[in-house]
Amino acid sequence: MKYVSLIFLSFALTSCTLLETSEPLPLYTLQNGSFEQSNLFTESIAIDMPLSEASLNTNRIALTPSPYQREYFADASWPDRLPNILQEALLEGLSQRWGGIYVNRLKTGLQARYVLHTEIQDFSVHNMGTTQAETIIKVRFKLVNLRERKVIASHVFEEKVPLCAVTMEGIITAFNEGTHILIENAISWVEKDVFKTIKVSKL
Repeated sequence: MKYVSLIFLSFALTSCTLLETSEPLPLYTLQNGSFEQSNLFTESIAIDMPLSEASLNTNRIALTPSPYQREYFADASWPDRLPNILQEALLEGLSQRWGGIYVNRLKTGLQARYVLHTEIQDFSVHNMGTTQAETIIKVRFKLVNLRERKVIASHVFEEKVPLCAVTMEGIITAFNEGTHILIENAISWVEKDVFKTIKVSKL
């Protein structure tokens, strides 16, 4: 398993080299599992494109060897940029939970009552080469009342999943598990905490 570094002052790292090949990288999809359907949230909600720092706004699968260093696996890739991948996972998961008629991506002219903004703060593998290697997914969720231009609630969710196997398959499995738990926790947050605020505001 190889990876490439973003450290500009040490461009040529002995253990982190980009594979020089014309063959396309193997693509790994993000699958967040299934969610039980519920009618607790029956408002129209639009899912905005997630924000992220530049080092995560890519189709490369990220590795974080230290707090100020970002690297990428050289022998694997997501099929699209990470924000697009996460938006699709959110659309799929929330549609399964609340019904596709209520959940849409944010578009010009869309008559949605609420907008879910997200910001990817981490989506990478940490501690590679140790017995404690893990994937860390950290995303800020913000629910906005689009008509009133008011933030209803904001919360940061973080999921850490240890790697059962230090292989690309093991890494993707951990990302999938972490994404499912993170979306599940975000759904619970909306239904148990945020939706109560919405119902009270209508009284």
